Amino acid sequence: MVKIKEGYIMTAREKAEFDRVNALPRKTAGRVDYYYKPQTKYPPRIYVYMHAETWCDRNRRPMGLFYAHPFLSRPMNREEIEYHHFDIRLCYHQYEDWDKLIYAEQQEAEELNKESAGTGSDFLEKLMGYRERYTIGKQENSKRVTRTEIPEKEESTMIRDLIQHGQNYSVTEIGERLRTEQIGKKRLAILILLRELYRNASGESIKLTITASDIERKVFVSQECIRKNFVRRVFQKNPLFAIEEIQTRYPDFNETMLYHDLNRKKAKSKRKKTKPIVDLRRCQLEKLARKLSLEDISEQDYQSTCCRIVLLQNAHTLRLPIPLTVTLNKDTLVYSFNWRTRETVVKSFVDLANTQGMTHEQLGKRYQEITGSNYSF
Repeated sequence: MVKIKEGYIMTAREKAEFDRVNALPRKTAGRVDYYYKPQTKYPPRIYVYMHAETWCDRNRRPMGLFYAHPFLSRPMNREEIEYHHFDIRLCYHQYEDWDKLIYAEQQEAEELNKESAGTGSDFLEKLMGYRERYTIGKQENSKRVTRTEIPEKEESTMIRDLIQHGQNYSVTEIGERLRTEQIGKKRLAILILLRELYRNASGESIKLTITASDIERKVFVSQECIRKNFVRRVFQKNPLFAIEEIQTRYPDFNETMLYHDLNRKKAKSKRKKTKPIVDLRRCQLEKLARKLSLEDISEQDYQSTCCRIVLLQNAHTLRLPIPLTVTLNKDTLVYSFNWRTRETVVKSFVDLANTQGMTHEQLGKRYQEITGSNYSF
């Protein structure tokens, strides 16, 4: 019988619909199909389709089972037919754990045994037989992808032989060995050693002495890089079940390793490029601001420094020319410089004006060079 929650009061519309469906004749038979879905983006699972005879292939398309075939089927018992009589949509169950699936099917098998002796037990025995074939849930981790590795003795002997006699090989011989290794066994340590020998023989770089410890270190670094790249690719595609998928290739992988492999070193923040301050007024403003903040000055000096800062800032804002008063032989002239003239240029002009025996005629030539030149003074 269909289960209605205790105390639930149906509306008039729901009661009318319930009475209409309840008055319809029950189906005399039904079929339950069991489909296995291998792991893709989500963990492997088993789908159980109720009244499978009403399901079309296109109905199974959202689960990715359009072309799939059931690995097991059984008849529905009367209790199931009664319960699903009130379904308004196609019904299915999915399981990601064998224990939960078997627990549910044991109850249905008991009902089948009541209707036809031995039917439920036979079905349950067949279902248990698929447990080793279709692994889901916690058992998935026990199925590891084991890689056939070359015996360590053979590889270590070959490495020792290459280190001792590899310097005597020609570039052609090393290249042929490297090509054969890449096509065949692809042993990482042998590949790294042959590449180092190839560099030495071809003269691409300075010849270096190759030792077993160097090869071991490079193999370790390469394996770490391969694992990190694999972990990051898997996590990017399937973050929810990343650890289970990674453990099929690296059985000892855990959450701590996942955190470290995903943790990328932060790139050094580039220092913001700023144009250096070289013009006279801004240089003077910086010096006066530093004087106020760092030096302990008297109240009078503080006021005069502040007044000087205001005068310089206003002149800089208005882009006023820089006046320079020079008195030579009791003759005073004012030389005006562009508002962006560099501090070093003005100071060199002052040093020239303070030279012994300097005249306005000589100073005027230098002033014309500074103000009339295309060079940025």
